[in-house]
Amino acid sequence: MAWSGNGWPSPYMQPDPRFVYPAMFAQPPVSPPHWFANEPPPLQSPLGIATHPRSSKYPKLNPALAEDTTLIRFDIRRSPVKSIIPQAYGPTRTEFALASPTKHMRLISKAFPWSIEIVTEANVTCEDVWRSLYNSLQQKLADSEWGFLIRQEGQLAKIEASVKKRLEADPKADKHPKRIDVLGDATIFRGLEQDGNFTKMRLLPLSQRCDETWVVRLSE
Repeated sequence: MAWSGNGWPSPYMQPDPRFVYPAMFAQPPVSPPHWFANEPPPLQSPLGIATHPRSSKYPKLNPALAEDTTLIRFDIRRSPVKSIIPQAYGPTRTEFALASPTKHMRLISKAFPWSIEIVTEANVTCEDVWRSLYNSLQQKLADSEWGFLIRQEGQLAKIEASVKKRLEADPKADKHPKRIDVLGDATIFRGLEQDGNFTKMRLLPLSQRCDETWVVRLSE
């Protein structure tokens, strides 16, 4: 059985300066599958996308996104449609990120200080997750961010090296330091995980909590 979201109407995320990505087209309401109120059934993913049809750690998360099952590795310096192999991107991009109806997800990471809000009119898809991560980290560093980052030991050299490498790969690329440059070489997506203590600590006081907050795991 395929991941139950596969083949259903889904949004196509568009970038927004506030990093909230609404659906381009409103979708008609769809009755949720009968199993939404209970434990989701085992999920099948095409060979080469996940090691198992269900994540043992995060059974409600699409195995193509869960850090313990996903085989999809891509460099978030490049657009996911270009960085993820077509055999994985094509059949997975419209699958729902979660087994229950979800119109709001929040991505955080121990590798970067920003939170990424994904808001859609229909269910959040795997493509929404990948593209939201990429689009957010392509933003130019603000003056206040720059002022804070350069005070951290070794951070200035890391950013400058990242910008240099990016320009060597594409001389026409934007010379302005970007959020992605803060990561150095740790730009390989390895999936999503949950960390209750980190999520609680990461939440800005008096800000709204998001039930579906997931931690982005990255590596070199």
